[in-house]
Amino acid sequence: MRREVRKYLKTAVLLASAVSLIEITLGLIMGVPVLTADGLHTMLDVLVLTSLYIGLGPVLKPPDLDHPYGHYKYRYLSMYTVAIVIIGASLWLVAETAINVARGIMERAPLSSIFVIAVVVGLVLSRMLLLRAGYGKTHDLILNLEFKHALADLMDSLLIAATIVASEFIPIIQPIAVFAIAAYLMYLGYRYFRESVSVLLDQVNPDIAGEVYNIAREHNIVVSSVRVKNIGNGYAVDIIARVPGWLSVEEAHELIDRFEDEVARRVPSVISVNTHIEPQ
Repeated sequence: MRREVRKYLKTAVLLASAVSLIEITLGLIMGVPVLTADGLHTMLDVLVLTSLYIGLGPVLKPPDLDHPYGHYKYRYLSMYTVAIVIIGASLWLVAETAINVARGIMERAPLSSIFVIAVVVGLVLSRMLLLRAGYGKTHDLILNLEFKHALADLMDSLLIAATIVASEFIPIIQPIAVFAIAAYLMYLGYRYFRESVSVLLDQVNPDIAGEVYNIAREHNIVVSSVRVKNIGNGYAVDIIARVPGWLSVEEAHELIDRFEDEVARRVPSVISVNTHIEPQ
């Protein structure tokens, strides 16, 4: 089933990539900044779809000696890069549009750009129908959510078309639309930037360590050290614990096993628990 879902996501990535490439390239060539802005927006969709595709399959390498917790952070490195590109491109687009407005240069979008939008709408519609068909076949929630996302993108493309037509009569509409889209893109880019940086810099939820200490007390285990590491797809917890000296080795390990199972049950974001036992 997972392989089937990934097949649909892979095609969706290709369709979204085509939309982004067409809008950015032709938007720059034809001098239609609202098209370029929407292409940057679609680039974020490509990032999301790619992350879902990677997360559902064996694309990530298994843990090795150099990466004992796996390679999940690669996706956040990609997210970080895209966020920087999106923020930078949005700022450039805003500056370029603002300069043109200040100079009184507000060129009408060529009506030929409507044909570009027609192609884009066709690609977005294809992506939407593909994801809907995938959901109907697999009943996977991710495909249903991405179908709704594609539906929103379809409405967005139609709004861009309306903006281009309206700019023929009210030229200021296109710069306003560019500013609005760029502001939204910078907001999304900032969110992606913060999320990726928090993972890449190993930012963790401080409540996790506190919960580990609470669970340890419930099991009569004395914890002297808890280290929580953000590994990309969750948290890894390394614990140094002391158990009563009168317990046999087998009993001590059984106690720790129950403790680790309880940590995993009560803190679902913890993917790995490794406890080093020291006698009291």
